[in-house]
Amino acid sequence: MRLSKSRLIIGLIFIAIIAIVIIYFVNGKAKDRESGGPKFKEFAVERGTFQVLVSANGVVKPIDRIEIKSKASGQIEELPVEQGDFVRKGQLIARLDQKDERAAVAQAQADLDIAEAELQQAQRIYDRRNELFEKKLVSEEEWNQIELNLTVAKGKLVQVTTALDRAQERLSESVVRAPIDGVILQKYVEEGQIIASGVSNVGGGTPIVDIADMSSVHIEAGIDEIDIGKVRVGQPAMVVADAYHELSFRGKIVRIAPEAKIEQNVTLFDVVVEVENAEGRLKSGMNTTIEITIVNKKDILLIPAMALQMPPGPEAASDEGTVLLKQDGGFKPHRVKIGLSNFKQVEILSGLSEGDILGVPMTSRLKAENEQMEERIRSSRSFGTSSR
Repeated sequence: MRLSKSRLIIGLIFIAIIAIVIIYFVNGKAKDRESGGPKFKEFAVERGTFQVLVSANGVVKPIDRIEIKSKASGQIEELPVEQGDFVRKGQLIARLDQKDERAAVAQAQADLDIAEAELQQAQRIYDRRNELFEKKLVSEEEWNQIELNLTVAKGKLVQVTTALDRAQERLSESVVRAPIDGVILQKYVEEGQIIASGVSNVGGGTPIVDIADMSSVHIEAGIDEIDIGKVRVGQPAMVVADAYHELSFRGKIVRIAPEAKIEQNVTLFDVVVEVENAEGRLKSGMNTTIEITIVNKKDILLIPAMALQMPPGPEAASDEGTVLLKQDGGFKPHRVKIGLSNFKQVEILSGLSEGDILGVPMTSRLKAENEQMEERIRSSRSFGTSSR
């Protein structure tokens, strides 16, 4: 019984909706007949700027991001930088415990002093015995030993000099300095931590910080394959960061990926836009929107796209259309030559002048409203079916 009542109520609602639609549509037609035809909404032909834009979401990325490691292993004694700090080239990043390295340098220096003294001694003996050898007062066997001693002394000097250079190099490697001017993006270690060498360690060593020059940045964005054919390297682009809605940054396209990527069943091509960032407002990882201007024509005649009718016949050129031009108190079909167009505006090349008035029949609006009402009726039908 309850189910029958529900069906009866739904049926009455459905009949009432149909009745309202019929009355609404008949009254609209009657009013049109009473006024001598459909009403028109008027639009003036105006001069303006026609733009076609391609937009996409992007992310700020550093142009050159450098991961800093130490060539030496050891315990960090000094680490005077923090994430976000700006550092100059050559500025101290980290200093490791240098006790072993300093001892090695001191030992190598002592070995060098000894080697130099030994060489001087061998050289003096060689010089004195050379005169005696020429006078046949020294045997050839003894002279050969004197020559060997001098050669060994020279070789030892080379060895200890090389050892000293290597010890000094290891000492300098225990001090890590910034290779470029830039910003500390990430800091991976703290003072007191023991790190592994980035050269001798199989695992690649321990990273200390990441640094990047942020005076210019890249915006990486994915452009739909439908629009990628309109984009080229060198084109200007406007960038707006989510963090600075009131600001816009000018950039240019520097790279277009040769291969597509698929994201959520959409084919995209990565486009890289380079942007000057002298004030450092753009941070690595910020979300942005890029807009690439494909067409930008200024001071041209424009009309609303809805005011353009279909071409009058098969004899009309593809770049021609028809509008309803206000003349003698009414609206009459008038052929025009058109240029660029999109969903909102159409460029008029000839056939109209600035200030001309065009009409759009209001019956098109009634038709749209009628279609919306029919959709509501279909929805109510599906509701009635599901309730069964």
